[in-house]
Amino acid sequence: MFKFLKSLPVLAVLVFAFAGIVKAEGLMVKSVDMPGYVNWEPFNISYTALQADGNPVEVKGYIKKDGGDWKEVGTSTKFADSFKVDSNFLSGDGVYKIHFSAKSGSETADSGEESFNVDFTAPNPVSDYRKQKTDAFVYKICWKNPDNDDFNRTIIYRSDKKEFTADSSTQIAEIGGAKNEEKCFENNIPENKDYYYVTRTVDNAGNISSVVGDSEVTVNTVLGVTATATPAPAIIGLPLAKVKPEATPSAAEGQILGGETSQAAASKSSLGSSLNTTIAKFGFWKIFGIVIIVLGIVILLFSLLKKRR
Repeated sequence: MFKFLKSLPVLAVLVFAFAGIVKAEGLMVKSVDMPGYVNWEPFNISYTALQADGNPVEVKGYIKKDGGDWKEVGTSTKFADSFKVDSNFLSGDGVYKIHFSAKSGSETADSGEESFNVDFTAPNPVSDYRKQKTDAFVYKICWKNPDNDDFNRTIIYRSDKKEFTADSSTQIAEIGGAKNEEKCFENNIPENKDYYYVTRTVDNAGNISSVVGDSEVTVNTVLGVTATATPAPAIIGLPLAKVKPEATPSAAEGQILGGETSQAAASKSSLGSSLNTTIAKFGFWKIFGIVIIVLGIVILLFSLLKKRR
């Protein structure tokens, strides 16, 4: 009995430490990650919240252009929700920030700021385009990348007809590189006959330029036709056509890459995402601490019972 009483202070410390860790994280809110670039609207900003005591919450979402004032986008009493951002909250291209504030009784929490780029402007097309046939089955085309800081890659289209559509059926390659860089691309052709080439550039947001290529070519650009693109499927259209990008991996010369649309990523608020976000927000070391404390209590009780026997 005396040994048990001597162990009570240790047991009390473990219990109070456990309660303190849980109580310290009563209310939390976190934004669901935005893509680096957005070039469509409306788009959604999303959050997940956690109230350890199970009390109701009220969450407000805010957005602002860098250097501007915060605008309230919406209010929700759900633990995971999205707010729609349209042209009423945007004032042109630039860096935007979002954050969410949560309230539950006397408790308040904030998600912290998250930044991303809004970009609706198409890049410039290539310059100094030229073509030569270096072999019976090889064409070489060269050009200079545009002077755009957000230049990402050049898409190349080919056809054996002077009039064709620049879409996924005629796309043959995507060439990465830096702005103002001189580039060349050699293309093996299937038959020894005349082939015609045009190019379009794509920026980091997925915006696509007008067409530059062989002067004798008439090219149709059709809205709604999907081309293989990096970082996401590009919608081939007018010079200001908008596409929905994902992350931007670097593209090797001549490589044709694909990807997922980032509008889905921007709107992800599924149950699985909410749980993962909650766990991440709660913190690995806090969870680890709770596990150690619980384990300590179990070992202590087991040791006491064993001594009593």
